[in-house]
Amino acid sequence: MFPVFWWAVFTFAAIWAQKTVPGVDFMAPGVLLCLQLNKRTQLFWLIFFWSLIQDGIGGLPFGYSVAWYLSILALYRGGEMFFDVQSMMFALLCGGMLGVMHVALTATMSMLADMAFVPDRYIYEGVIQAVVFPVVWLLLKLVYPSGFKNEPV
Repeated sequence: MFPVFWWAVFTFAAIWAQKTVPGVDFMAPGVLLCLQLNKRTQLFWLIFFWSLIQDGIGGLPFGYSVAWYLSILALYRGGEMFFDVQSMMFALLCGGMLGVMHVALTATMSMLADMAFVPDRYIYEGVIQAVVFPVVWLLLKLVYPSGFKNEPV
């Protein structure tokens, strides 16, 4: 029960941070942390709820956040073959790749929705995402309660 409460508090903090810095996903480092801790049930529910939240409050059509979180999963699965996925270097690499993915996914979704694509804005958001992701991941890794790491759910 306590992990659910902890993730709910994190979600509210991430939503507040996203309101402060628009265009940056502060929930994405939580997906990486769940993957690193091998919390598959939590990962499924977090992606489910966060996708509903992101697509509900976002300006792009449904599917952006699903593709976004699945790209984190793909980065992790691909990266675990070549890197130490627990390291800060991997988080930096993920941040850089997600910065590029933000621009690519936004361009694709904008095109599919017949919306105007403003490259300068989305490139700027991608750079901010690349910088913020490893910092939030590190903070999240440091504050995640050690007692939750061995719980099955």
